[in-house]
Amino acid sequence: MDPVNEWDWADWILLVSTALTIVATLGVFGIIVQIIGERRARHREFENMYVQRYWDLIGTLPIRFVQGHADYTPNDSQSIALCNYLLLCEDELDLRAKGFITDQTWEIWRSSIVGIAHDPILRDLIESFPEHRLANLRALVASTENEPEPLMMSQFKRWWSGLT
Repeated sequence: MDPVNEWDWADWILLVSTALTIVATLGVFGIIVQIIGERRARHREFENMYVQRYWDLIGTLPIRFVQGHADYTPNDSQSIALCNYLLLCEDELDLRAKGFITDQTWEIWRSSIVGIAHDPILRDLIESFPEHRLANLRALVASTENEPEPLMMSQFKRWWSGLT
């Protein structure tokens, strides 16, 4: 008998333990992927509540504002709707800073929120709120940044949290 071609029980144990290690590693990897997927789904569900708030509000805003014009004159009910829009944007900025809004959703929301800084009517409305309200929007209007990012989190932590 050729000793090189013979397998003894130790070789079989090593082979089986290696196979089990590979299966366990794949299982752990699968669990990690599932956890991140669940976190991402939870973020999406949460974001959908804010999208619904936006769509409920959009019909009450001045049509020229919705179309992107800077020259509009809101009536009283539209001014209330614009204030509600500012409150919604403030919430979105705050939620992004706390890590509840995914990167993909933030890319969509950011451009609308940045537009507030360029709208004189909205800037005036912000100033009409008490000093302690709309802190995030006040900082945005005062900022020289074109692309604010309120979330200060490493790329790995964003991935682990399901934000990327």
